[in-house]
Amino acid sequence: MAKIEEVDVNMKAKEVDPNLQVYHDPKKNSHFSIEGLGYFDKEKEYFRLPKNCKDKVTEAVYWLAGQPAGGQIRFRTNAKRITVKIKNLGDYQMCHMAATGQQGVDLYYKLKGQKKYTFFTCAKFAEPTTEFESIMFDADKKEDKEIIINLPLYEGLQEILIGIDQDAYIHKPKKHKHEGKIVIYGTSITQGGCASRPGMAYSNILSRRLDMEIINLGFSGSGLGEPELAHLINEIDNVKMLVLDYDANGGATGDLIKNMDNFIDIFRSKHPTEPILVVTKPPFSNYVFKQEEIAHRQKLFDFQYNVVLRHQNNGDKNISFLDGNTLFGKIDLYESTVDGLHPTDLGFYRMANVFYPILKKLLKK
Repeated sequence: MAKIEEVDVNMKAKEVDPNLQVYHDPKKNSHFSIEGLGYFDKEKEYFRLPKNCKDKVTEAVYWLAGQPAGGQIRFRTNAKRITVKIKNLGDYQMCHMAATGQQGVDLYYKLKGQKKYTFFTCAKFAEPTTEFESIMFDADKKEDKEIIINLPLYEGLQEILIGIDQDAYIHKPKKHKHEGKIVIYGTSITQGGCASRPGMAYSNILSRRLDMEIINLGFSGSGLGEPELAHLINEIDNVKMLVLDYDANGGATGDLIKNMDNFIDIFRSKHPTEPILVVTKPPFSNYVFKQEEIAHRQKLFDFQYNVVLRHQNNGDKNISFLDGNTLFGKIDLYESTVDGLHPTDLGFYRMANVFYPILKKLLKK
C-alpha cells in the first residue's frame, strides 16, 4: 500500500464530471458577492491591500496581502451539486498547518428558515498542486440556499470558478443583518494560522455569527502597526469597527509600543466615533517556563491597557480593551494551539466565543 486512499476511500478526492456543471467566474458574474477583501470593489483582485501600495508597505506584507484570508464568495442557488476549479499561485509547504486551510476553500450553506450557516465540506486534493477541482456540495434534490465559499488563508488565489448544475439558478445573496465592515488588523493568528480549513479562522467564524462583512488584515509575522497600514485601512469604505490584535508581532519587535498611539490617531482622523477594540495576545503554552517572556508579556499588557485608558480619559468613549488571556477560555486552555502559539480549530472556536458578545455589544453601542 503506497497511498492512504488505497485503504480508505473517504480520504480520496472525488472526481468531478465537467459535463454536469456550468462554470462561472465570480469576478464576471454580478450574482456573486465577493466580500472580506476591502479593495475588491475597486480593483477586482483577490488581494487584501491595494495593488499599488507596494512602495508603502514591507515586501512581506505585500506578499501576504496576496493571500486572500477572510475573503468570501456568497450567492444563492438551488443547485444540487456545486463544484470549484481553483488555480493557486503556489502549493502548500507549511509544516504545522493543513493544506486544506492553507490553499483550500470550504463551503457553508443556509436553507430557507434556518438562522445559522452549516458547514458542508472542504476542497480535497490528493497531492501538492497549484490547480485542482473539487466537489463542494452534493444533494438529492434542489433547494434554495445561501452559500458561503471561504477563500484560502495562506496561498495566493489566481482564479476560482464555481460550477453548478446546468438547470440551476444563481441569485444575489441576502443582505447582511449588520451593514458595514469590521476591520481586524493583526498577525498570523488573525490571518488564520493554523486553521484546518478557511471557515475556522476566527474572522470567518465571527462573520457568520454576526452576519456581517469582516476584513481580515492579519499579516503573518508582520503585524507591526505601521502608520501606512492605518492610512490604508482609512481607504476602506463603510468601516464600522476596528480591532487591533497585533500584540504577538509588534510586541516582540518594539513596534507595538512605537506605533499604537499613532495608529489609533490616524484611524480616528477619519472615524472619530467608530468602536476600537484593543486585544492583547492569547496565552501561549511555550511561555509558561520563561520568566523573561512572562515579564515582557505583562509589560505589553500594561502598555495596551494604559493606551486605552489614556484615550478614554481624553474623551474617547468608543475605545475598549480585551484581555487576550481570556481568549482560550478557562478549561484546558493550552489544548487550543498546534505549536504552543497558533490556534487550532478549537482555539479559533474558543476565540470567537469570547469575541462574539463583545463585538455584538459594541455594534449596538
